[in-house]
Order: sequence, then C-alpha cells, then structure tokens
Amino acid sequence: MDTKIKELINKSNILLEILDARFPKLCRIEYIEKYIKNKNKDLILVLNKSDLVSEDFLKKVVEEFSKEYITVYMSAIYRKGSRKLREAIKKVGKKYEKAYIGVFGYPNTGKSSIVNILVGRRSAGTSPKPGFTKHLQIIKLSRKYYLIDSPGIVETKNKYLLSILGAYDIDKLDHPEKAVLYLYKKIGKKPFEEYYNINIENIRDLFIKLREKYNIKKDSYWIKRVSKIILYDWQKGKIKAFFL
Repeated sequence: MDTKIKELINKSNILLEILDARFPKLCRIEYIEKYIKNKNKDLILVLNKSDLVSEDFLKKVVEEFSKEYITVYMSAIYRKGSRKLREAIKKVGKKYEKAYIGVFGYPNTGKSSIVNILVGRRSAGTSPKPGFTKHLQIIKLSRKYYLIDSPGIVETKNKYLLSILGAYDIDKLDHPEKAVLYLYKKIGKKPFEEYYNINIENIRDLFIKLREKYNIKKDSYWIKRVSKIILYDWQKGKIKAFFL
C-alpha cells in the first residue's frame, strides 16, 4: 500500500471514500477499506456525480452499501446532498473531541470539490486532469473538524476502466477505441443515442455516425479521433446514464 494513503489513514479519525456514482462498485478500493477497518477508523462512502444517474439506482446502491458502511450520495458540481454528508460526519464524529477527516478515492472523482463544499470556500485545488492533487492538504473546517485532502489512489492497472472513471489521461491511451468499447459494454447504446441524437445498431455504427456527424476525415486515425470525442464527452458528464 502506498505510504501516502497509510499516512492519511493514520492521521484520520474518519475517512471519506469518494466514488463515482455511475460505477460505484468499480470505484471501491477494498484493500484500503479493510485496512481502515483493521485500524478501527470510521469510514463513510460518498457517491459523487449523483446527477448523472437515476434516483432509483442511487437508492439501491445506498441500501446495499449501507449494510457495511454509512453511505450517502451527492453532486458536487450542483452542490446537492452536502447536508446529508455533514450529518453523517457529525453522527460518527460525536465520540471525538477533535476529528480529522481523510478524503481518498480514484483521481477525478471529485474529492477536492467535496472538500471545498464542506469547508465553504475554495481551499483545495481542483482540475479535470487526473492526478492534480499531489500532496496531503490539511484544511480547517471548524474548531473540532479538520479535512485532509489526498492525491488520487489508483488501484487497478486497467487503463480503459481508469479512463471512463476520469482517472487516466485520454491523450495517453494508445487505443482509445478500446476504452469506448469497455464503456459501451457497461452502459449500452441508449446514452449515446440520447446525447448525440442518433440511432445506432452497435458500437461500429456509433463510430460511423459520429464520424459523419462531425465531418471527420476518413483516414487510418478516424476511429481514434471519434473515440476521444466520446471519452471526453463522457468524462465531462455530457453523456448521462440515467437508465442505471
């Protein structure tokens, strides 16, 4: 385990694991959760980007995850759900005279944005580029509570999974079309049809329709260009998976 995450856990009383609400199970870092549990620390699971999925899906996930840990959902970009998170923190924080709250998760899940919402001002730097936060940052929330922001934690070496989670730089992908295929298998064709206002039969049809839509030259790199458009639209939250 990375020394920075160990340092974060050891300095914290309460840990917030920030998850992408679109793929909450894929975002959970179970070996870190186990380490936190063995250290007798409190863990709260936070489903961020809740505006990109349906309410029914969120309720099912919360019901399932709550069997293990306190679980809340929110949308940092629209500043919704922060009150539930504060209430969850206070619930577990009652037993502490002074509590340090560690924040961790995959890069680009919205950790620093959530820190800024809880603090009430822009205290932690944010960026759409994965890996923006480089060091532990301690931020005073109140006389009792302090937040610790951390660099993104990357567990899997699956670049295609990381890219759809926003945790890998799309420009570094050798085969962005494989990441699109990975995404297509996870969410199906409906979200693409709705956002791009097209009808498609399969993933190749998606590539062809978008090449025509954006008037992309048909050369040996056209699929890569189309793939990057799709991945950037997905990472920016333009393609929504409300059916989940």
